[in-house]
Amino acid sequence: MAAVLCNGISKICSGTCEAVGTILSLPCKACGMGCGSVSTLCRSPFCLYTSVTLGLNIPAIVFAARVITYDFEGGCRSASDWLKIDALLCFVNIIAAFYIAAKIAYDPPESGTTNQDSAPYVEATIGEKASNKTSGAKSLTRTVMEFGNLSETRGKSLSRVKEVLCYDPIVAFYIIVGIGFMVWQSIGVGRNQLAENCGGNLSEYIGNSLICGFCFIMFGGMSFAISVCCMK
Repeated sequence: MAAVLCNGISKICSGTCEAVGTILSLPCKACGMGCGSVSTLCRSPFCLYTSVTLGLNIPAIVFAARVITYDFEGGCRSASDWLKIDALLCFVNIIAAFYIAAKIAYDPPESGTTNQDSAPYVEATIGEKASNKTSGAKSLTRTVMEFGNLSETRGKSLSRVKEVLCYDPIVAFYIIVGIGFMVWQSIGVGRNQLAENCGGNLSEYIGNSLICGFCFIMFGGMSFAISVCCMK
């Protein structure tokens, strides 16, 4: 009887310790996953694109957070509402940038299958036990084959970009949101005039948000094109 009780208590204690250990290790696991994702992103060819997106969209979110507690009226309320919606669109820009970068650069093929859009780099190899007389000729052949493999790899990378930009439904939805973002920046020029006599530095925040927004429209596409060119 005592042995049964001891075994039961031992199992309960062991299970409790395992549960507590799992819960306590979750923050460390989450931190490790986050650090790994950041490290992978920094090595990605889309690091420039995501950096430009973060640098030009986060300020508008910060400006909107600073005026969210103010109770404006009339035209000032319209200007404040524009700033809040602009912050929401900027947040969508950030999420979409990371999604597109991850979808293009890190979408792995299914196990056991070959994805025609994947672009692994296959190094050309030639027999290493060649004689010294033909080493020069084979080195030239190796160079030509590696160049051919690199061209094929780049072609597959561009094919993957086309697949994501043209056929992904989430990207298609974001394109519509992006058009709305450009229209919203144009509307913000008029709303900035309404905020000239408002308090809380509303006019300054809207003006700075407009600068960041138009800069993102210009440099966001440029940084994405440069990132695509950097792909292997």
